[in-house]
Amino acid sequence: MEGTGTKALVHAILRHAEDYPWRMQHIGLLGLRLDDHREFRLHVWDPTYSIVEDDPPIHDHPFDFTSMIIAGEMINTRYEIDPTGAEYTRFRYTPSDEQGRTADTVRLSGTATTYTEGDRYEQSANELHDSRQLQGTVSIIRCTFREVQQLTVCRKGREWVSGQSRSPTSEEVKSITGKALQAF
Repeated sequence: MEGTGTKALVHAILRHAEDYPWRMQHIGLLGLRLDDHREFRLHVWDPTYSIVEDDPPIHDHPFDFTSMIIAGEMINTRYEIDPTGAEYTRFRYTPSDEQGRTADTVRLSGTATTYTEGDRYEQSANELHDSRQLQGTVSIIRCTFREVQQLTVCRKGREWVSGQSRSPTSEEVKSITGKALQAF
């Protein structure tokens, strides 16, 4: 998915957002699968809908991905284990069993990169990262799923917050996509 045709397609989806089966994640992310193979996903970001009170969770994924920024701005921070870094609670779990997670501590340091409209970046499944977006930022990711034994989430606090998605309310869809349309 590239170019002005992609931006026009995304604009059309956002104008008729209530016609699509969106999913909402706790970090202020409204997501929409764009194909039956789960390869392409549209993300519309609104951090004001995040239920996480502190920094966004540092995490990895069960897929490699390429992200293209359609509108807005995103800061992606990649983290590495660093004995002199900040301390985090590290939760590890198998993809099918969030409840069976374990917790310990880890020290991490991060390197941030800012991306704006038209930029793209790649992320490997096992790389720890977090991302911060301006309200109304829109991106498309292309996922390549991997067999992973465990997933990781790191947080400053010791409280676990599930990453499971839910169905958004119609008001959430209208509000979040409405803010995104302002960037077009």
